[in-house]
Amino acid sequence: MQIAAARLRPARVTDLRVDEGATGLTVTGRIDNLNFVARIPARWNRQSVLFAHGYVTPGQPETVSADRDPAGGLGTLVNAQGYAYAYSAYAKAGYAVQSGVQATQNLKRFLDLVGSTRAYATGASMGGNIVMALVEKYPDDYVGGMPFCGVTGGWGEEIRYLTDFRVVYDFFTRGTPYALPGADNILAPTAAFTQQLLQQRLTALFTDAAASQDAAVKANARNIVGRVAAATGANPDPTSFVTALAGFGYGLQDYLVTTGGNGYGNVGKVYRTLGDATDAALNEGVLRVTADPRASAYLTQWYRPTGQFRAKVLSFHNVVDPLVPFQHAAILKDTVTRAGNAANLVQQTVAANTAAPRHCDFTPGQVTFAWNELRAWVDGGARPQDGLDITAK
Repeated sequence: MQIAAARLRPARVTDLRVDEGATGLTVTGRIDNLNFVARIPARWNRQSVLFAHGYVTPGQPETVSADRDPAGGLGTLVNAQGYAYAYSAYAKAGYAVQSGVQATQNLKRFLDLVGSTRAYATGASMGGNIVMALVEKYPDDYVGGMPFCGVTGGWGEEIRYLTDFRVVYDFFTRGTPYALPGADNILAPTAAFTQQLLQQRLTALFTDAAASQDAAVKANARNIVGRVAAATGANPDPTSFVTALAGFGYGLQDYLVTTGGNGYGNVGKVYRTLGDATDAALNEGVLRVTADPRASAYLTQWYRPTGQFRAKVLSFHNVVDPLVPFQHAAILKDTVTRAGNAANLVQQTVAANTAAPRHCDFTPGQVTFAWNELRAWVDGGARPQDGLDITAK
């Protein structure tokens, strides 16, 4: 397996500050005008854990603070074990895989300059996609990778899921009280699409499906929920529906600007729900969108995993995730297997919380267990159990 390393231009470090505390050093500053924080324990083992954070809704500020651990306690854990822990802001909010890769790699190089000799890449959600890009683009720089609830199937697959969800939902709700604005041209952002309206329409849909006194209304609502879930692979619950539709709507403008167009097209795609005559009507009437080749190429570059990496990668994912579906785990596994690299990948699961599914829904114990498995694999060579359910950890 041959992997070419990606080049990165030299970075500029400014506003550097070092504060000494009882447990070690806290280093803050800016690299290429992006804020970063690094916590280096007093008894540093000369190894570093880089964390790549997830998606920040466009218009919202990033928060990089020495008092904040966006990895849900991972920073405190690895510091106690002797590892430095660090993360960086990105150059933009929203879909920021390119910036996230560059910022995290620059931070890794800075830690190398101050004495780090080995590094791990970790990241959640969009950060999981960044982890896969880092271990593949910089194969000599990371001994381990830990993406969790990550877009590990590729950013194009996430766009596919969100787009398919929107057009299938629009087809089945056409002419109903549950329809959403913008259904005739989903690639044109509309001010009429609001979180409040979305919540109202989805609440009505699921309320009717569960408790409408009108048998026909109830049956139709249930049919909509069931068929949308069947066609997209989504869990048939309100949170999964709201999250997918909101994720598409509120990230749309940023996605189109970042890629230079729409990178996913469904022309010719065959949708399947229950395998009956309704499927024919769906495929005849569903909105079709075309892909811009330049935008598709951008989605591939930032980032569709190739499966070629040397690091030990341990990923874990909620079996039901309303934003980054569990399908990503299967796509990554297939990609890595086809690349002949299955020995370097372990995937584990956290059971579905079907009553109230949440994105990246992990306990500190589950994160701790996974990290310790990865650490032992890298240090001792014992490959963790693939497919293990770590819910009870």
